[in-house]
Amino acid sequence: MPPEEEPGLAGLFRYFFKLAWIGFGGPLAHISMMQHDTVEKKRWLSREEFTEILGITNMLPGPNSTELAIHIGYVKGGRIGAIVSGLAFTLPGFFIMLVLSWLYFQVGSIPSIAGIFYGINPAVIVIIAITAVRLGRSSARDARSLTIAVAVFLAVLLTDVNEAIVLLSAGIAGLLLYAPRRMKSALSILLLGPPSLFASISLGALPTWLQVFWVFLKAGALLFGSGLVIVPLIASEVVGDFGWMSYRQFFDGVTLGQVTPGPVVKTAAFVGYSVGGVFGAGVATLGVFLPPFVIVTLLAPIFRKMKSNKILQAFLKGVRPGAVGAILAVAVTLGETALIDVWTVAIAAVSLTALAKFKASIPLVVVTCGLAGVAITFLHV
Repeated sequence: MPPEEEPGLAGLFRYFFKLAWIGFGGPLAHISMMQHDTVEKKRWLSREEFTEILGITNMLPGPNSTELAIHIGYVKGGRIGAIVSGLAFTLPGFFIMLVLSWLYFQVGSIPSIAGIFYGINPAVIVIIAITAVRLGRSSARDARSLTIAVAVFLAVLLTDVNEAIVLLSAGIAGLLLYAPRRMKSALSILLLGPPSLFASISLGALPTWLQVFWVFLKAGALLFGSGLVIVPLIASEVVGDFGWMSYRQFFDGVTLGQVTPGPVVKTAAFVGYSVGGVFGAGVATLGVFLPPFVIVTLLAPIFRKMKSNKILQAFLKGVRPGAVGAILAVAVTLGETALIDVWTVAIAAVSLTALAKFKASIPLVVVTCGLAGVAITFLHV
């Protein structure tokens, strides 16, 4: 069925700006909402067009829901449409996180505020784990991909190897397991070498703002499968290598990114703010969102022609389950920070039951857990 009318740049901006304010639930929820709105409701795209765009999005590195928004804008309005759609979808989340970051670092020690995180953090662990399991159902479908997921899980959890290199290695494993035999060795060296060098470059001697930009530029360029992959990609550098914040603060930032509307990778603004205030938040946000803008506007037409390429598909068959393993590993690590007593374990268990069994809405669960955390905190003061 043809569209009721072409959206134009103003229509693209209005839709994605609105979605950025109401889009709770993470990338899977955002993608579902875009499908319903652009195909069923507004009829901007046919089912076949949306499926093709989503398939290309899944092949590209970067936060999926943001990339999908940019790509829809590209299809309906060219490169200008892509920029308009992407900015409309990402800027509200940046400003939301900017305000919340200021509040957090100003009043985070107040018991009621601490109580909110005390209750919400266990729920966020459950949300992250459920998201990883759902992604795993579509990416770890056989023994080989499941093995990759488990290997990445153990590597991220038990070793100090850079998480970006671990994920790239998962892609190489996909090549070795799934690619045509005659191309495996040469392609493995070609694909692992330059990206691994990119992932391992250190800017320790440069100004802090450049360090922040580089950390998030790498993350934005190496995200596969879900925006949640940003958590394992940046955790070791943010907390360990650079010492910009504690694990508790980092997890609170992940929580804010998860429970507020918009793309999850807006957590970048929280980390950047902790390092350099408003300027730092802007630098981090620019770094993490620059790759999807560049990739979609410049490379999407190329990937459209390569969507059936066996080499690319083999690489993705390795990196996607690898992303699932990395998310689960960081959920375990963050769980040590969130699940600190019987009350937080109970909150996590109730959240799991509500979300997995009764399909409760994420905002409702988050609000309920936050209130429970405040109540428990005041009872123990």
